[in-house]
Amino acid sequence: MTTREPSRFLRWYLSSMASFVPEWIRAACMGRPMARTCHFVDGKSSDHRHTLPASLLVGGKKPSAASSRNAIDAVVPERLFLTRRVSLPRKAAARMLQIGTLDIAQKTPLQADEITWAVGPVLREKDHVQMTQVIALNSDLVAWRERMDAANRPLRRVYARVCGRDVLIADFEKATSPYARLWPVFNLAGATIAFACALYLWALPGLQAADRVARLTSETDRLQAQALELRRQVESQKTDEERQQRILSAVSDAPLLFDAVVAATTALPDSVWVSQYIFDPSGVRMFAEVNGSAVDLLYALAEQPLLPNAIMQGDIQATISGTEEFWLLHDHVSPQ
Repeated sequence: MTTREPSRFLRWYLSSMASFVPEWIRAACMGRPMARTCHFVDGKSSDHRHTLPASLLVGGKKPSAASSRNAIDAVVPERLFLTRRVSLPRKAAARMLQIGTLDIAQKTPLQADEITWAVGPVLREKDHVQMTQVIALNSDLVAWRERMDAANRPLRRVYARVCGRDVLIADFEKATSPYARLWPVFNLAGATIAFACALYLWALPGLQAADRVARLTSETDRLQAQALELRRQVESQKTDEERQQRILSAVSDAPLLFDAVVAATTALPDSVWVSQYIFDPSGVRMFAEVNGSAVDLLYALAEQPLLPNAIMQGDIQATISGTEEFWLLHDHVSPQ
């Protein structure tokens, strides 16, 4: 028995939205059986695809079975239902169902568990509302379902044709498709899996690129460490080469140094003391202290060729002991 009626706006909105969605899409997504609308008419049907004789429902003869099983939405003539007019104040229009249920219990011998009823056309006047009650016996609905099941035309919904309007009386969708409630779960799971696969395929190039970047970063770090190690090895080898070159230079310059020391020892008088002796490719320098005049020493060295081109470098510094200190520079001594 119907206990609540959707608002007119909600009914209009749902019917409008449903008209935009093909029946097969709703059946695939929601698991609802597909059905075609058939109008039951008195006499013979004019179009077997859209009309059927009412004798299939109430006739004594058992209907013949169709070659294939197809669910239908039956639009049944008004004469097969009980219709009542109930007048109620306009302010009570929002409580049509409650008032209609109470009116049936009080003014008819019908019990609530024996019938199924719905609100039919509603005539709204200035102060009153005329509500049409469309009542069907549950026994009739059961008989209609059994007869149509035997004819391979199971009923999905039953509508009453009242005043040119189809009023929904009964909906057997849950009975005709008991597993329909599982279809949204399966569809949601499938959509989730499809979305996850699409997301994975979309992110796969990025994941592969990130993996390549990680490998290249690791290889770059390894090559940088290897380059630093090679650089240390090159610098170590360069240092060794410089050390070897200095040793070779010292070995090659040893005779020249020996000749320069011998020449300086021979040329300098005993009144001259040498505290520093520097030998390099540009010449020989020595820091000397002379007990006497440094200028006289330079004149004496100029008269003999043992220390060629001997000159004074820098200033002469006098010490407290009366001696003079200065830097003496001369060319390399020719080998003997």
